[in-house]
Amino acid sequence: MLVAFVASLSLAQVAAATSLLLVHADSGSYATGAQAAMVATGRFTTVDTYDANSVTPTLAYLSGYDAILAWTNYIPSDRIGLGDVLADYYELGGKALTVATYSFSDPWSLRGELTTPPFVGLTNLGTNGDVSGLLSAVVPGDVIFNGINLAAVSYYHNSNFAHPGLGAGAQLLATDGAGIYMIARSANGVINVNLFPGYISGNNDEFYNLLANTFQPGGPPPVPEPGSMLLLGTGLVGLGRVWRKRRK
Repeated sequence: MLVAFVASLSLAQVAAATSLLLVHADSGSYATGAQAAMVATGRFTTVDTYDANSVTPTLAYLSGYDAILAWTNYIPSDRIGLGDVLADYYELGGKALTVATYSFSDPWSLRGELTTPPFVGLTNLGTNGDVSGLLSAVVPGDVIFNGINLAAVSYYHNSNFAHPGLGAGAQLLATDGAGIYMIARSANGVINVNLFPGYISGNNDEFYNLLANTFQPGGPPPVPEPGSMLLLGTGLVGLGRVWRKRRK
């Protein structure tokens, strides 16, 4: 029973995401455009949107989804609160979380726990500027590049893109070929992409296929907080006691 319980946790951590929520501080037209593009990848059974311009989603609401893609184009109503609840979602069992531009650029950047280790992949250095429009893999064999022709990825960019740093313990996965960090995986598996999902007229199908790939298993699982570990340990001890009683 104990082995089966632990195995079930591992399987839950690596199962591919099927329901996706787009949490955005953006215009409605950009959000629905990104929604249609993610549906068109054929990788998700459900793709919903949540407008964080005026209301921050609750953890209970976020927990109904396997994966979340979060980005900003406007300043969210509560940048700290949004960063905190997204971190809580991932830490407490969310299967996959990808954070995108302009979440790393001032004045639209996210804040809160999501922007601290081990959640942060790309850090906001307060420097914005254009990028090359190309993507160059630093780790070509990473799962997020499976089936993707990076030379065929076309994405919108402008002078408001971040020129970010790399978070503590994070792994750099791609640059723009000119030294700007574009994709990174945080120490606990959150994917950060210096790419903007909303402007669909500037992004092609291969771009959205790449975004869809960021939700596939490949990085380290979320690390529970000490309190969560205590509850898990208590549960395991209880299971062990039941097992020993049955053996007697």
